[in-house]
Amino acid sequence: MRRLPLLLCLFVFVLPGCGDDNPAPPPPPPPPAITGEMIRVSAGSFTMGSAEDEIGYLGDEAQHPVTLTNDFSMFSTEVTNQQYADLAQWALDNGYCTVDGTRVYDNLDGSDLWLLDMDDDEDCEISYLGSQFVVDAGLENHPVVEVLWHGAAAYCDWLSLKEGLPRAYDHTDPNSWLCNDGAPYAAQGYRLPTEAEWEYACRAGSAAAFAAGPITEIACGDEPSLLEMGWYCGNADGWTHPVATLEANAFGLFDLHGNVWEWCNDWYHNQYADEEVDPIGPPPGWYKVLRGGGWSDLSRRCRSASRRNPSPHKGVNGRHGFRYVITAP
Repeated sequence: MRRLPLLLCLFVFVLPGCGDDNPAPPPPPPPPAITGEMIRVSAGSFTMGSAEDEIGYLGDEAQHPVTLTNDFSMFSTEVTNQQYADLAQWALDNGYCTVDGTRVYDNLDGSDLWLLDMDDDEDCEISYLGSQFVVDAGLENHPVVEVLWHGAAAYCDWLSLKEGLPRAYDHTDPNSWLCNDGAPYAAQGYRLPTEAEWEYACRAGSAAAFAAGPITEIACGDEPSLLEMGWYCGNADGWTHPVATLEANAFGLFDLHGNVWEWCNDWYHNQYADEEVDPIGPPPGWYKVLRGGGWSDLSRRCRSASRRNPSPHKGVNGRHGFRYVITAP
């Protein structure tokens, strides 16, 4: 008899929870995927670098004339989390990369270099669960971060392989990964932009500090030439934003100013090489070039001429991403 009240209590408290009067709401649907497009950029000439009196000028930005003799097509946005995860899944399924815990590694030409860091303690928004790459909900259209230079170049090669094109990069030498044997403009597959191509595309015909005009704010205050075109410390609110949510430049390219720094093909030197036509940068060295500035950077670091130079092997953080190009036929 002592058990009856207990059973009645269980019945009273459990029964309402078993009904369907208050079902849990379904999870929100993922945002529509941003697919991006290839934007053809015509060959031409421009002044690369910045004038010494430009606000934010640094000594590695010396102005010099450059001519690009090849049309090229550039992806309109930074590569997103979902785009990277989807192609990495294809590459994994086809044996072009491997996964060990929270890292993605190369598996082409005998290479096993580190490509992507998915450590939970870091900023990457891609995880590997079971046998699938999964993007954090709601962040599908944010630019991929925590990607090393080799992870960006490998993505270009995966895309070439998927589309039946010759790969641009030779993965044999871990210290070089030459693009088309040192002739990037002649590569038939997808690749990272040369530093000259990147700045030419970013400027989109502008000779000012930004594609939209001159620089007036050096730090995180309101910069009229940047507010509507790039995410920086003055408007980003502490993190990346979905690509293509601000205005495009005159070429139809988004987020070349801010959001995330973008890897280029070139090795870095603090003085530009003496090249005026189709420059490829210095020979292999210690550092690769990043361009564009990021969500946490001061306005001056998002200028068209601004440069960074991290190690391709260790330059992993929540501000590094990329986009790709292909030389036009």
